[in-house]
Amino acid sequence: MDRVDAAGKKKAIIATTWGYLLETGLSNASVGDLCREVKLSQSSLYYWFENKDDIWISAGKYGLSKVVDALFTFTLNHTDNVQKYFDTLLDEVEKYKYELRLALQITTSPVFGKRMRDKSKDFRLLYETYANKLISIFNCTYLQAETFIYSIIAYVIDYAIWDDRDKTQMLLDNLRTRINSNLGI
Repeated sequence: MDRVDAAGKKKAIIATTWGYLLETGLSNASVGDLCREVKLSQSSLYYWFENKDDIWISAGKYGLSKVVDALFTFTLNHTDNVQKYFDTLLDEVEKYKYELRLALQITTSPVFGKRMRDKSKDFRLLYETYANKLISIFNCTYLQAETFIYSIIAYVIDYAIWDDRDKTQMLLDNLRTRINSNLGI
């Protein structure tokens, strides 16, 4: 098997694992059940991953990456109408709330958390890429773009955990007001 096929096979296993974790939950997940799901023996599964923790962490990073990319794409698709973005963001987050909760569970877990965070440090590079796109769109400073990104991340996580739409919308409206006054949008 060449490297392209191998990378595709591993990515397919990780994607299936993410779906499996979404169905069963992290606390009910077992390697045996996962093997049946991906149609591999345990020894074949461990060819692709170091151990059980590596499987769950890889799936968590995959899931978080999928959600982050979807939400950043949503953001970039609404730069022409900032008001609509802020009015519809929580509807978009709602689509991914369960996935966010699972990714947060893995990221903050005493068992997986540190390794998940270490494995996911490249998210900061992704945030920088989006910050640079926002800078070019809105002609703002890097600090303004980064403040916006990290504020949105905090509000999205808060909403995913606490499910308090009114409070989160109030925070988003406040952020929109600050952006409007700072950037003259």
